Amino acid sequence: MTTFPEALADFTDDELRTLISLRPDAFYPAPPSVASLATRLALPGSAGRALSQLTTPTIALLERLGDAGAEFEPFDATGKEVTELLPALRERALIYGPANAVRVAPGVLSAMPQGWRVADTAPDDVEELVAELPAAERRVLDTLSVSGGTGTTKAAAPDADPNTPIARLIAKGLLVRANSSTVRLPRPVRDVLRGYPPRSFPLEEPVALGVAQGDVDKHAATQGLDAVRQLRQLITSLLQDPIPLNKDGSVGVRARTNLGKELGFDPALLITIGESAGLIGRGNVDDVDTLGATRDCLTWLDATLSDQWAILLAGWAASPWRLDTDAKLLSPDMRSPDARTNRFTVLRQAGDVQRLFFYSPLSASRISPAFIEATAQEAQFVGALDATPAASSPLKALLEGEDITAATRELVPPPVDSLIAQADMTVLAPGPLEPEMGNFLERIAELESPGVASVWRITDASVRHGLDSGLTANEIHAWLTDHVLGEIPQGITFLIDDTARTHGSIRAGAAMSYIRSADPALITTATEKLTGVLRPLAPTVAVSPLPLPKLMEALRKAGLQPTAEDESGAQLNMAPEPALVPATPSHLPRPTSVSAEQADQIIARLRSEDPGNAPVPTTVGNTLETLRAAARGRKQVTLGYVDKHGRGQTLTARPLSVSSGQVDVHIAATDSVVRIALPRITKVVMA
Repeated sequence: MTTFPEALADFTDDELRTLISLRPDAFYPAPPSVASLATRLALPGSAGRALSQLTTPTIALLERLGDAGAEFEPFDATGKEVTELLPALRERALIYGPANAVRVAPGVLSAMPQGWRVADTAPDDVEELVAELPAAERRVLDTLSVSGGTGTTKAAAPDADPNTPIARLIAKGLLVRANSSTVRLPRPVRDVLRGYPPRSFPLEEPVALGVAQGDVDKHAATQGLDAVRQLRQLITSLLQDPIPLNKDGSVGVRARTNLGKELGFDPALLITIGESAGLIGRGNVDDVDTLGATRDCLTWLDATLSDQWAILLAGWAASPWRLDTDAKLLSPDMRSPDARTNRFTVLRQAGDVQRLFFYSPLSASRISPAFIEATAQEAQFVGALDATPAASSPLKALLEGEDITAATRELVPPPVDSLIAQADMTVLAPGPLEPEMGNFLERIAELESPGVASVWRITDASVRHGLDSGLTANEIHAWLTDHVLGEIPQGITFLIDDTARTHGSIRAGAAMSYIRSADPALITTATEKLTGVLRPLAPTVAVSPLPLPKLMEALRKAGLQPTAEDESGAQLNMAPEPALVPATPSHLPRPTSVSAEQADQIIARLRSEDPGNAPVPTTVGNTLETLRAAARGRKQVTLGYVDKHGRGQTLTARPLSVSSGQVDVHIAATDSVVRIALPRITKVVMA
């Protein structure tokens, strides 16, 4: 009978190259021999990664082979519907041997999740059945759910008392009778017990809908550029005013709410993206732990729109943060090491649940429905998916490890430098705006309709915001004259002048600092609102012990509109220098790969080995693997173990289940079931 190492030695060079490309982790570093390669391929981690590449029908076939005992004896798999699935298993070295004598490779079935079956079914009303279970029956299901999914009991026999909890659960379809002494918890029932809806993994490939890539990319670009605009707003806000953090480094609910009110949108997702991209970070500012902007964000703000979008997309894809939980924003409980891998798994199927369950059943089984839904929604927000959902060209480039910046550059139209001002106080931008132009427009207008072509409205509040940021009416008029096609409507001109007429009526300077105004009533109002901060010297002048920046801040919080001046009366821009914090960017997962040249060297090394001197590993590597394989294949083993009195014992039995540090074995001679703790077992030999 051919062993697994011998089957690997018979691989052609092309078959080895395919195996190297599909399971590169087993070839890094290069294996010194075929026997070493066989050992690596049997490791649970390597086998598990290979299994995650299989479709639902292929996993179902592997389960059938395990049920038929193909770990120990060859299985005839020549049926047409089976033969078509064998190549996916064979090229990954998960099976070996000809089609009429297939064997499952060592370690493969042990790498499957314990008690998990892709082909499991349950009653249509499984959720209602579980909810209505009596306490005794529910305890049975809960126990099996946390102990591996299989259990040994005499109540599983067909002729057992039908009134026992086990028998009633089998009759309801909530338990599966594996044999006369073993029951198994079906996968959909386990889903329900864990609070998930029962999931069905389709055995037939979902029909692929036609996609107009141009329409997908157009929608994605519109949404992606709006996400860039919002991220720019968030960073600008943090440059001006970093947010204090909780003691555990998380963002407080109140701080998040206040920031959302200021920006006009929930900033949670963009905060996680910015942190992952290195544009936002956490650090100490004035002895306070804060969430603030980083030095890298200054480069991002000056980058082109296509580069900004590409960095945003990559930052989101690499983010370790999960927003589908109730954890506080940026708290340790919100961070998940599996988030990036799971996100890529969902994105490869464009967020389509049925395609995800068909092409990646094992990976999908470990991802919560809430995470899948959240990933699809986030992907649409950042322009990775459209509403169909279908993948945009930048997302495809990201998944294939190609240049995402080149993909975004193809989709972002050339920026415009001309605006169209309209009599209804709106300004139309007929295309994307350069960051500098967009930043200025955001200071004097409110976004009314986002998109590649956007509409902005000029209001009294928006003009006042621009004046507060240090602009003058003349500067606003000059900027509009330079960028608006044709004449500026009189309504916009009058609004700017009217707002500026009352803005800056109070003049503030350093005395420590002072305020002055031609209107004595304004000085009176200011001193009344800032009692203890301002002291009047004359009807038109008051002084303060505060530094000028602090006084300006206090006046604005009191609802006044001061303008700073120097000793000659010239206006000053009092915008403070931004307080920058360190960046802690995340990185995209980098899958192991082997180049064509390295593959040739590996193959040459394996071919140089003398097969006659190569050690042949056993089919099953250790005690635990042997017991599990025997339980799956219903084979007898000879067990050596130490009893509770310390005496060595030997018995021949058939393992029924292996879980929770113990094995249940059936002794045919006495028709009894014995439970043995795994640490007491000294040896296991196939009988």
